Amino acid sequence: TFNFTTTMASKQASVVLVGCGRPLKSMGWYHSVQLLEERCPSAKLCYVVEPFFSCTAAKDVPGYNEFHAWKEAVEKEHGVQFFEKVHHVPSLEIGEYRMGIISARTADNPALFSSCLDIGCKTIFIEKPGAPTVKQLEEMKDSADKANVSVFVGFNKNVSSYLTRTLEYAEKAEVKCDVTFLHNNAYENTEEQLAECFERNAEGMLKNMVIHELTLLATYYDVSVGNIESVEADPYFSSCKTLKGPTSGKDFTDFDKIKFKIKTKNGKEASIAADRCGGDDSVGIVTDETGRELARFTLPDFDAIANIPNLEKLYPGAQPYFFTQDPDYCTLKERVAKNCVDGTEAEGVASLDVAIASLKLAEYLTPILQEQLLKK
Repeated sequence: TFNFTTTMASKQASVVLVGCGRPLKSMGWYHSVQLLEERCPSAKLCYVVEPFFSCTAAKDVPGYNEFHAWKEAVEKEHGVQFFEKVHHVPSLEIGEYRMGIISARTADNPALFSSCLDIGCKTIFIEKPGAPTVKQLEEMKDSADKANVSVFVGFNKNVSSYLTRTLEYAEKAEVKCDVTFLHNNAYENTEEQLAECFERNAEGMLKNMVIHELTLLATYYDVSVGNIESVEADPYFSSCKTLKGPTSGKDFTDFDKIKFKIKTKNGKEASIAADRCGGDDSVGIVTDETGRELARFTLPDFDAIANIPNLEKLYPGAQPYFFTQDPDYCTLKERVAKNCVDGTEAEGVASLDVAIASLKLAEYLTPILQEQLLKK
């Protein structure tokens, strides 16, 4: 067990991590690793709740043995306590700054969120998008407000260096600039691959892929459904298709590429572009009014790329995206933990309000953009 007097004296949040998942494969596991390596100085991993692999029913599932071997090592070396259910976590100690990290399946999040409120979490960090629907996010926000609990959502691009550098360049430029946030995926540009992509991500590109960039605009450009002056798709870049899902045989209409500019009623504007077959990076692009490119900044940046070989040696076989986004995951957790222990503003980290605004934007914009493109 932990000496919470020490944790309180050093101003650390005691972390309850919910949804560890499979070592090397699940985001919850990687959150645990970063905390155990003390890379987030304001947070200490105290409890892990793993509902799935804690059940003997999962003993034949890939990852079960790896999880239990890792659990045994972490219990022995770090004194972390493991539980099957959130309500099994010990009662809140007097003076404890308890922080929940929820890294589970999106559909399970609302119930796990409610349980984290019940065990006294003062602050909750939940993986994007937080919940499947706007209604569920709004219900979660209401219950958090009643409990006076701060909630943050893990949109890691919000704290990435490529974003900061893009915004700073545009702000300091001597000419009027246009900013485009480009998000690439690495699907093969074949009808077969895209049909499988459309079916698997049936919620659509804006809710599934572009939600990250919509969150950037909601956070840094005050974009919301209520203050959009205009939205205009770029027909030369964009493509909207109807393809037959290989499993269900149903038709799915979605974008394989999209670019659009949003102007707000208070005079701000920015563009978003996304390409399912464009590669595996995200880019902030600054152009002048004629379209001439002035600068571009990429995620992952040079420092993150340079550190990937070191991380691959430490954790061979882990998901590659853990490594490319490694610094941002640390930054997110540290800012949220600081907020938990001393109220420091978690700068740039998306709130539940921003997550709600982003999901509303995705639902609002999808039919508008489809109509614009299918007319042309």
